[in-house]
Amino acid sequence: HHLLNKTTTTLIHTMVRWEGHEIGVISTLVGCVGILQGAMPKGWAKSFVHRQPVAAMSCFLFGVGLVLPVTVIPMRRALGFPTNQYDAEYPGTKYPKFEALE
Repeated sequence: HHLLNKTTTTLIHTMVRWEGHEIGVISTLVGCVGILQGAMPKGWAKSFVHRQPVAAMSCFLFGVGLVLPVTVIPMRRALGFPTNQYDAEYPGTKYPKFEALE
């Protein structure tokens, strides 16, 4: 039980590090959805997808693009992959290893 708690705490500490841009991404997405839900009639999303599938797919890809930085970077940290493109100034950042340079 103690080992599981320690492992979970280490994993969360490794994965989650809020710098501020994540909060901006999430609040923008939540705000847009809230405005749409309040301004549009019931069933608007289903009607939108049915009537305008290309625009709906574009909106979906936009949402995926907003969520990727919030999810992929912490997963890379947890898996031990290099994150120097995102965390260059952060202590403990993992850099890629190139055999030709060693």
